[in-house]
Amino acid sequence: MLNVDEKVIADIGRGFSVPAQPDLLLKLQKLMADNEPDINIIAETISQDVAVSATILKTINSPVYGLSRSISDIHKAVRYIGLNGIVSLVTNTLIRKSFNQNDCGIALEEFWTNASNIANTSVLIGKSIKQTLSSDKLFSIGLFHDCGIPVMAMKYKDYSETYEHAFNTPSETLTSIEESVYQVNHATLGYYVASSWRLPKDICQLILSHHDRKFLDILNNQSQQFYFAILKMAENIVHTHKHFRDAADWDYVKDSIFTLLDFDDDDYQDLLEDSVEYQG
Repeated sequence: MLNVDEKVIADIGRGFSVPAQPDLLLKLQKLMADNEPDINIIAETISQDVAVSATILKTINSPVYGLSRSISDIHKAVRYIGLNGIVSLVTNTLIRKSFNQNDCGIALEEFWTNASNIANTSVLIGKSIKQTLSSDKLFSIGLFHDCGIPVMAMKYKDYSETYEHAFNTPSETLTSIEESVYQVNHATLGYYVASSWRLPKDICQLILSHHDRKFLDILNNQSQQFYFAILKMAENIVHTHKHFRDAADWDYVKDSIFTLLDFDDDDYQDLLEDSVEYQG
């Protein structure tokens, strides 16, 4: 498992523009810190932000959640998915709004659409396996795993060229190419962003490790490995739909993922077809 030393974290804090947590999220974290968080106060606090509320309701009523009837207000949404789930959705919504396109060298709308597709596909995969996993965590990992990329693109004007080079060089990981050019990589930056926004430690660790092609070499059925495996499969499914070829990491992790998830090629092809409606 990868680790980040304190010096690297300190350097990132000084050298990169990382969006601060909005007031709404700070209020929710304070409310959640109570011994017995009040579900009504939390719902009311979220409801005061109309844009965030609308996005959350749109997400909950999407095919990902598979509701038999639509949910029309935040109070019902909180009761349906729980406090941790709703805070996760608020965090997901706010971080997407926190990056300014004018400061960034990549198309953010396309970036977040791709991230949302991976998040939705991760939830779909999670529902198809025997292991019981948190849909909220799968969604958050899928959405946040590359959140260091916009941070890189805000600092380095040539980042899109580096990303394109990595896209065309699948023998190397994106993180290794970033390290050779900038002496830092988006996984480390993503870990910093996620930690700054107080995401759970296990999600932060997966963000840090998501390009580690040896992560599954020792299959011991730990929960983290299932989340990693589903993320990488979702990445590849979305990449295949968009570019009609496998993602760079897929050949290196495919066999281990199939073993862990008890998948074969037919199972994967079924998922590839089923996931079409989850692509934005």
